[in-house]
Amino acid sequence: MATSKLLIKTTLSSMLLVATQANADFSHQHAGDYTQVLLPLTGLGVSLAKGDTEGTWQLTRSFVTSTVISQSIKYVAAKQRPNFAARTSFPSGHTTAAFSGASFLHTRYGSTWGVPAYAVAAYTGWSRVYSDKHYWDDVIGGASIAVLTNLFFVNPIAEDITVSPMINGDSKGLKFSFSNRFFEGGSRAKAPDTRFNPKFKFDFYMGPSQLKSSDSISYDNHDHLEVDDRITTAAVRWTYALDSRNDFSFFTQPFEIRSQGKAASGQEQYAQYQVWDNILNWSYDLAPNNAWIARAGAGLMLQYAKTAISDAAHFENFNTVGEEWLFYPMLNANIGYQFDPKWAAVLAAEYGNNGDGNVISANATVNYLFNKRWDAALGYSYYQRDQDNVKTLRRIEFDSIFLRVGYKF
Repeated sequence: MATSKLLIKTTLSSMLLVATQANADFSHQHAGDYTQVLLPLTGLGVSLAKGDTEGTWQLTRSFVTSTVISQSIKYVAAKQRPNFAARTSFPSGHTTAAFSGASFLHTRYGSTWGVPAYAVAAYTGWSRVYSDKHYWDDVIGGASIAVLTNLFFVNPIAEDITVSPMINGDSKGLKFSFSNRFFEGGSRAKAPDTRFNPKFKFDFYMGPSQLKSSDSISYDNHDHLEVDDRITTAAVRWTYALDSRNDFSFFTQPFEIRSQGKAASGQEQYAQYQVWDNILNWSYDLAPNNAWIARAGAGLMLQYAKTAISDAAHFENFNTVGEEWLFYPMLNANIGYQFDPKWAAVLAAEYGNNGDGNVISANATVNYLFNKRWDAALGYSYYQRDQDNVKTLRRIEFDSIFLRVGYKF
């Protein structure tokens, strides 16, 4: 036990040391290069040190699968990096690797390993944005791919092997119990048992988005900037079911585009549009135990908006910049139909108004339920925000085609 505790302290201290000393010995970018490798290797080392062969195999499958998914999407999406160096921005491969290791340590061995590992993984993602290698939605995409893949392949070691005392007359000993999943190499990919009653849900959204229109105060005198208006972006939602009819959710979606070109004066210029929505919602089920789906509720949106003009791609020196936070009280509604236990179609809409401007979003999805834990959807969404008395974007409008993957726990 003492050796295990020493191993834990030594390994986690090493992980944190790389991150905290990054500024002294390396750039944050180089530190992220190391932590993306360190976290999966830590997971591998811990599983080998514990003699957890099944854990080693689960980590291998999870890491390889998430890496293949991430690199394949990079090739298809061809999203330009914020530093304009290459079209390999979405998703962040460094973040995928780091969160693959961190989520394995958390899922398999618990919070003692998971919490510090997630802290280092989060630092890895931040370092990619800080060094202008990725946007925030690239990082969210990479992290979500890794976590969901981990949840598909990996289950806690306590679910595979349990140890309990055994007393039989004068004989005393230990009883080892092995689950079916231990022998099958199973994971949470299999359907949960009939007693499964989840309270939480995580949804990951990703897909191509097109900026349909924008009106920026910062760019009024910069008419020759060409915007790459088709990008791949990502969002996530966490939902808590208070009871059978009341849900609370938090949705976050960073949307950012950068462009390059020449200003009216002929000088080389770089531009940045950023809108980051954070929405806290309450939703009430109006049609329980019914084939028709009907929900309504209210919420609050906090939006961060930023626009900038710079004469350098790294945006260290701004010629023009606007930055602000906007608040919108929101109403939400869903209506749909459950065709059978697996398939459903849903229309959803949100409307917000703060007295000075408004925001509208709507989406249509076709949903498929794999089992009580996993579901997915394909959908189309439309978004528009208008407000004149702002320092950044008076209007922004975009639409998306997206894939949603959901996991209940």
